[in-house]
Amino acid sequence: MKVDLLIIGGGPAGLAAAIAAKEAGVDSLLILERDARLGGILNQCIHNGFGLHTFKEELTGPEYAGRYIQKVKELEIPYRLDTIVIDLAKMPGNDMSGAAPSGEGPGLNGLALGSEVPGMGGSAPSGEGPGLNGLALGSE
Repeated sequence: MKVDLLIIGGGPAGLAAAIAAKEAGVDSLLILERDARLGGILNQCIHNGFGLHTFKEELTGPEYAGRYIQKVKELEIPYRLDTIVIDLAKMPGNDMSGAAPSGEGPGLNGLALGSEVPGMGGSAPSGEGPGLNGLALGSE
């Protein structure tokens, strides 16, 4: 499977990135989540205090995550659960044949990361390592 935007992490940052990308016209995208469900750490945060800026009301963590998950499903954004990314260059079934800015090595049109992504090499100015045309980083 080849996508224009690969989003690693289905927590709040990854879900928000996917929604923003889809609403901006990116149709070829995929969310990869290591857990059995979307929402990230918010699924454990049962206290209030989330959502005041984004949804203009106070929500618990699971309620806040639920709003993003609902929007992802409404927009029919594809996602895979129970999926751990260990090495971007060796992802089974993923054609990373796009050109890196340096012209060397694999490249992606876009990549959005949540937190805790092991082995992320990034794009070095020298052209060494994976090349990325777009990169969005987030953390829960």
